[in-house]
Parts: sequence; C-alpha cells; structure tokens
Amino acid sequence: MDKRLAAEKIRARLEKRLATFLACEVGDLPRMKLGTLVHSLFLLLGDSEELGGFHTSMSGLLLILSHEILWDIEPKAEEAETPEVVVN
Repeated sequence: MDKRLAAEKIRARLEKRLATFLACEVGDLPRMKLGTLVHSLFLLLGDSEELGGFHTSMSGLLLILSHEILWDIEPKAEEAETPEVVVN
C-alpha cells in the first residue's frame, strides 16, 4: 500500500467533512496535519455517533499511515559524510 496516497485520500475525506460542518469550501480551510484534522473533527463532532472512538481512530490511522505521515514529520537528513581528503 502506498502510504502517501492513502494519506491524501484520508485527508480529502477529513477536509470535506470539516468543510461541511463549517459551511465553507475545502479550499477555505488552512492546510493542517492529518492528526490535527482528526483532533479538530473529534472536538467538533465527537459528541455525536457519527465518529468512532477517538483512540481507536487515531490508532488505526497510525497503523495505516505511520506517525511521521500523520504528523507531517520530515525524515531527518542523514548526516552529511565528510569526504576523505587524500594528500599526495
């Protein structure tokens, strides 16, 4: 499974749900981390039975996507290796 593609599909669904709730267009929303979108939706809609349990939902997304993708964490660049200097 392509985790980046899965993340974009999940993002599209979450943004659409949030935009519907706020009566705006998806393009009106700021770009948020996926984890922030999930937290926001639970804050706004968590008292209804439209959503599953928060911990179960977040756990599922972490298993599907990974912590780094869910929270937009850039992989650390590997330390630049110092080139060997050869003296003749």
